[in-house]
Formats: sequence, structure tokens, C-alpha cells
Amino acid sequence: MTKVQFLQEKSSYHITYPDRTDLSFYRWFTENHPDLAVGWYHLGAEWERQGKEEQALQAYRKALHLPADEFAEKTRDAYQELLRKRRKQTWRKASRLLLASLLFLYSLVFSPSPLSEPEGAAPQAIAPESLQRPHVEVIAVPGNLDSQQLRRQVEAYAASRRPSLQQPYTVVVVPEVSGAPLFAPLLFYRPVELRGLLRYDPVSRTVLSDLWFEQPCACQDKPAVQTALAALAEEQQTLEQVLTLRNALYRTHQRIGYLPDSLAQLAGPYPVNTLAEIPVPPPESGLASWAYYPAFFRPESAWESLKEVVPLQGYPEPFVPLQPLQVHVHKATHTMTLTSGPHIVRRYPIGIGRNGSTPEGYFSIEKKINQPQGHDNIYGTRGLVFQADGYAIHGTNQPESIGESMSLGCIRLHNPDVEELYSFAATGTEVVISNKTPPVPQWVNPAANVLPARPDEETPGITYRWLH
Repeated sequence: MTKVQFLQEKSSYHITYPDRTDLSFYRWFTENHPDLAVGWYHLGAEWERQGKEEQALQAYRKALHLPADEFAEKTRDAYQELLRKRRKQTWRKASRLLLASLLFLYSLVFSPSPLSEPEGAAPQAIAPESLQRPHVEVIAVPGNLDSQQLRRQVEAYAASRRPSLQQPYTVVVVPEVSGAPLFAPLLFYRPVELRGLLRYDPVSRTVLSDLWFEQPCACQDKPAVQTALAALAEEQQTLEQVLTLRNALYRTHQRIGYLPDSLAQLAGPYPVNTLAEIPVPPPESGLASWAYYPAFFRPESAWESLKEVVPLQGYPEPFVPLQPLQVHVHKATHTMTLTSGPHIVRRYPIGIGRNGSTPEGYFSIEKKINQPQGHDNIYGTRGLVFQADGYAIHGTNQPESIGESMSLGCIRLHNPDVEELYSFAATGTEVVISNKTPPVPQWVNPAANVLPARPDEETPGITYRWLH
């Protein structure tokens, strides 16, 4: 349908129903013409004009998943602009909180005693004391700082976090990571070399202990380093599990309009296997399972309300909030990045299609298959279909093809990597494919996070003919 035909349709609608709004027309049009991007584009633009950004993004996504037409570029631009706007809002909120933290700290240091806390005042608990776990933050720092400069700047960073943290925590300091922000938590980064450690008590505003290295080192022989890295690994595992659950719930709501009655319903048999398994909290947490409160869900603030639906127990919410998972395919560098808003969750090497046969654009994971059948086990151990006409992200029986452009259009990963991606990415998770290079070129993944796939996720009667 051309723009002129669409406007004629709109005019006829308003002549027939003069008391109805443009939004009413756009909703009517998409219900009656769900395969036409023009309706979803205008519905998204109207939702955005009314400040309903979540609904706008959903409408834009619907348009982007349809065959390309004259509205494809407009939709892509509008979708990206709205995502940029939301990212800016997130960073502005974080910046305001950081500024407020610094001002609060300044007032405590330089104001008269009435602002100071009475001796022995107990900190307000973020979670029951029995559930509190050692909190660790990883930050990258410039390479040109000596130990004294480093100590002062990391202390200032730790002090600025005081209003949002109420228990002692550890800052793991790593050398600068190219492209990543400095003095900002790198939630899913595994330190290989360290510049130092600092343990800080935000209640008494004191440094409990610190350890600094003039040159980056692994320093695994230091007990303090061993303790910090073990606590970091536990916290990263916890964050990954909660993020996986929230993303699965968010994508479920996008697809069907409501949340399941229980988390167990996310792990159904194929084709309703949103997740392979419901993750079990680490033994150290003292939790038998993750809490689930669907009554706290608010559709108008779908993602934000999931912090209450699946609370992060034992740890503070990240300073820069988590966002729904997205899979970014960087064809130019043969890499894939799993992200949560500005946070890098994982980075994988990939194989792509020769002669530009891997499509570019916005897609979503439509199906997930355990042990997809093909001749000679060509699809490896897992498959995630992102376009119905034969395009999938899958494993391989040719590991030497990773890093190359050899397929007919599919995206190949090493089998352990596709098993981990399969664990993270629920059906409905967005896949963004472009020729862009990743903004952070190098990343060190934390310990593998793989959920065992089940036999009822297999499709033994189907032989796939993906564009491998």
C-alpha cells in the first residue's frame, strides 16, 4: 500500500467515524492489515507522540519484522532514534544520581554535625540480612595513573556510591578496556589483569582495605584477589540469571500480552520453550528458587516493573539499569555481542554468509531447537531461527569456519557458544544485524552460563534445510 492509499483509507475511516481519534484508526488498521508496515509505523509514531514509548517500540518492531517496503527506512530511523532517546534518558538519570551522590557526600564532609548519622545507626537493608551477599564492582581506569593517583580516584568513586549502597563492598580495578566507559561498573567483564582492589564501607565512609599494583598483573596468588574474584563470579551468575528471567518475561508479554502464572511455564516443550530451564540460584545465596510476583507487573512500564516481579535478591540493582537482551551481529568483524542496554553481556566469534548473503536488519528469535537435525550434524547442538525462510543462528560441525564468510546466509557459532546464547536468549529476543563494528572491540566473557536443554525441545521428525 502506498502512502496516498493509506491516507485515503484514513480519510474514509474518519468520515465514517468522525468522533474517533487517529490512534483509533491506526489500531483498527493494524488489526485488519497486520502484514502492512505502514500501519505499524504510524501506530508507533502516534504512541511515541503520546509518550507511550514502550508501545511505540513494540509497533516499530512489528513493522521491522515485515517485508521491506517504502516505510522500512522511516521505521528503522524512528526505532533507532527512540532507542537513542531512551538510552540518553537512562544515562541522564544515572548522571543525576551520581551528581546527587557527590553533593550528598560533600554535604556530609563539610556540613555541621546535624547532617551526620548518629553513632551506631543501622543501615537500611536492601534485602533481609541473611540474603545479603558480598557486592563487587569492576571498573576500568586510565593507564597513565600511578598508584597514588589511582587510589585517590577510586576512593572518590567508591564514596560517590554511598547513597545507593548500605553495606561494605569491593571495587576491582582493571586496566582500560578499549571503547568501554572509565570509572563505570562493567557488570559482565571477567578481569584478567588488575591494577588494584579497594574495599569500602559506605556507612562509616572508610576504606577497609586496599591493594595496588604499579603494573597490571593477574595477581592470582593474592588471597584478597582470590576472594574478590570468587565473589564477583557469584554476583555475575546471579545477575545473569535474573536478567535471563526478566528478558524471558518481557518477551513473553510482548508476544502474548500477559505474564505466565509461574516461571515454570517459560520452560515448556518445543515450540513454547521460551527458556530451556528455569535457572536455580547459586547455592551460596541461600535461595531455593527465584521469587516471582506477577501481580506487581505494570504493562505501561513493562520492563521497569520487572524489577519488582523478579527482584534481584542479595545484591543492589545495577547503577546503570539492566535492559532487555539484544543480539547484535557485527558482520564486518565476524563477531556477535549479547547486550543489555549499554552493558555487554557476552561476545562471540561467528561465521557468516558469503557474498553478503547474511541479511541486515531487525529480526527476532522465532523458534529455538535443541539438537536440530541436518545432514552430517551441520547445525551443531542448538538452533535459533530468526527469519522463517531458512535463516538461523546455529552451531557447526566445521569449527574452522568461525571467523569466515562461508555459509549461505546463516550465522554459525562454536557449539559451546550457541548453547550459552540459547540459554540467555528467549524467543522474541531481538536480533540486530549490521555491517558496523562493535564499539568495544575486545571483551573477556565471565564463566559460561549454560542451561541444560531438554529432550522435549528436540524435533526428531524434522530435518532442517537452513541456509548453512
